Amino acid sequence: MSYRYWKEYFTVNQTHFDQLDWNVADELSAEERKCIYHSLQQFQKGENSEGKHLYSFAKTFPDPEYFESIKLFIKEEQKHAQVLAKFMELHSIPKIKSHWIDSVFRGLRKFFGLENTIIVLVTAEIIAKVYYRALYQASSSTLLKKICNQILQDEDQHLAFQATTLNHFYHSSPRWKQIITRSWHRVLMTGTIFVVWLWHKKVLKSGGSFFSKFFMETMLVYFEVERNIKLSGQLTSQSVKA
Repeated sequence: MSYRYWKEYFTVNQTHFDQLDWNVADELSAEERKCIYHSLQQFQKGENSEGKHLYSFAKTFPDPEYFESIKLFIKEEQKHAQVLAKFMELHSIPKIKSHWIDSVFRGLRKFFGLENTIIVLVTAEIIAKVYYRALYQASSSTLLKKICNQILQDEDQHLAFQATTLNHFYHSSPRWKQIITRSWHRVLMTGTIFVVWLWHKKVLKSGGSFFSKFFMETMLVYFEVERNIKLSGQLTSQSVKA
């Protein structure tokens, strides 16, 4: 897909949370609130980014419409953070200013140019695909379920968008670099799975996952994304429903 397509997609999708009704009473039990409290704080923080380094790297990409697409993509990620923050405020869950996991990911995104930045982003988005499914199951809140559903739909498209870019780097790199890059991504993905399980297992378990299931579901999404990066970069929303 061209970056003109992605620019148009992100532009049209800016109203994707307009269907939420914040005036309807929303229920969240004390037990559910305790379960998701710290986990939701960290994911809300992770969704919120100014994208300074990504902007800087994106300017070097040969297609000028990529930069415009990235600006809209970051705006959409920030919208996720805003909606989650509004839900948290509704249920007296304060935002946090920092978290070490978020700091590590932000640090990793600064190094080695645009390709590595996108790899780190993709890793987080793959995790999000499994996490928000678990969060959906972990709560009886109608509002939170709608938020999770919309974020999951957005993440499908984000993975497609990022696969298109990584496909460009994959086919323009020598074989040895392809091997190193894909090996780095697998190491990062595996390490991230363990870290996320340790810090978010209350939500994941409440959502029906045990570690081996969480690991398998995450790696299935990872392998599908990798396949699409190598083959065509034309990742569709149906491709990552695993």
